[in-house]
Amino acid sequence: MLDIIKAHAVNNLCYIAAQKMIPKGIVVHSTGANNQYLRRYVDAPVEVGINQYGNHWNTARPGGTKVCVHAFVGYDKDRQIRVAEILPLNICCWGVGSGKNGSYNYNPAYIQFEICEDALEDKTYYNRVFGVAAEYCAELCEKYKIDVSQIVGHCEAYRQGYGSNHADPEHWMGKFGETMEDFRKRVSGMLQRRTEGVKNRDLSAPETTSIEKGDLVSIADNATYYNGTKIPAWVKAHIWYVHSTPVGDRVVIDRNEKGTNSICSPVHKKFLTVVKKANASAPTHKTIPAQTACPYLVKITADYLNVRKGAGTDTAKVGSITDRGVYTIVEERNGPGATKWGKLKSGAGWISLDFVKKL
Repeated sequence: MLDIIKAHAVNNLCYIAAQKMIPKGIVVHSTGANNQYLRRYVDAPVEVGINQYGNHWNTARPGGTKVCVHAFVGYDKDRQIRVAEILPLNICCWGVGSGKNGSYNYNPAYIQFEICEDALEDKTYYNRVFGVAAEYCAELCEKYKIDVSQIVGHCEAYRQGYGSNHADPEHWMGKFGETMEDFRKRVSGMLQRRTEGVKNRDLSAPETTSIEKGDLVSIADNATYYNGTKIPAWVKAHIWYVHSTPVGDRVVIDRNEKGTNSICSPVHKKFLTVVKKANASAPTHKTIPAQTACPYLVKITADYLNVRKGAGTDTAKVGSITDRGVYTIVEERNGPGATKWGKLKSGAGWISLDFVKKL
């Protein structure tokens, strides 16, 4: 689950109007301004920082215009990509304008959010921010029973006659060879993994495994420290050893698996997943199959599969596979987040073998 900032724009005329709706779809926008920071639009100084100009959207008419969307996706004050909701999701927003057939603001009413643009040249930022946007869409689809086909860009809303003439966000996506159809495939892949109940650190809730001193644990993406403060992304990217015997639901984590950091910090046990028990040689929540002779061919079974730098979800994402194609695996390894990892012959990186069929 995403760690979503709630910062309702209570002074915005759209919030005050509070026209009730039942969401029928999702419109994806991008801001059209070179500013990746949520503070430009969101009035939540504790989490996103202070907008020194006061031109956020918690005003009656932002920029003199009657406008409001439900949420923004961009950097918080710690340069972590977050979703910030500025309207309740059950009231209509004023985001897409209108076209010859009406408006997705009202009939049918869509949830709408903006992705904070940069200069449209940084592929790393693009991949990260659209990844969070896709995860947000997956959560919304699941919560409101929205079909993925009802996720549209502002550009598509215009072409369908339900919005004003805008090119976002495909003007940005096109710079990296993608379209809204690729985005919908990414969301579909996330929903498929949720439906299958796959225990994947990128998408799932932690397991309720007993935690003991010396266990190696991973941290959920929505985790906070025991006192409620946010856990930085770099901490959640590692897996950690439990420092001492937990007391109740309070678990102290200390040294990371690689031995490069020591933080000695308490975390609620509900946010932790046991990756490996103390003195155990393999993860307890999966049975690792015997090593398979390499190389061999596999067919991808997921619509969207991450390619990682190494064998584990604790390593960086370096790409993705979206074609359900056939690939050659030249090496296998064990690692967190999957039953087993396979190295691609192309050298692009490693993939989870939980989402392939051996040929």
